[in-house]
Formats: sequence, C-alpha cells, structure tokens
Amino acid sequence: MWEAYHFGGYAKVDSKLITFMNNFKTTYNIPLDPVYTAKMMYGIFDAIQTGQIPKDAKVLAIHTGGLQGIEGMNLRLKQKQLQTIV
Repeated sequence: MWEAYHFGGYAKVDSKLITFMNNFKTTYNIPLDPVYTAKMMYGIFDAIQTGQIPKDAKVLAIHTGGLQGIEGMNLRLKQKQLQTIV
C-alpha cells in the first residue's frame, strides 16, 4: 500500500521530493532527511490529499532523525546541478 513513496529506492530523490522537503521546512520549521522521513511525510500528506487518510484523522508520525544526510545529499545534488535541500 505505501510502496509508492520510495522515490526510486534507498537514498534516491527527485525534484518533487526536494520541493516538498523545502516547503515543509519553510511551513513547519522542521527539516526532513531525504532518505526516510521526507518520504514518509510526503506519503502521509499525499494520502490525506487523495482521501486514503481522512482529513480529520489523527496521524502520529515519528521523525527518526537522519538529518546528517542532508549535507551529503546536497553535495550529490550540486554535482548534478539540481535543486538542493534548504
């Protein structure tokens, strides 16, 4: 059911996920790691928007950390001349 949010696999990202991460940080002042937590939150938000999770449901999401991976991911993104994580 939730396999659609892997974005290509472990430590894989695309511009849609990076945009979501940056918007999430701007909106909620919470950074997300690109390996696990950003994908989880993207999936939760998408499931709410598509009605898989009711808009009035109470959802508990555990942020598991992993923020140290942002720096390394940004190096990879810069090398590919792609948008980076703020």
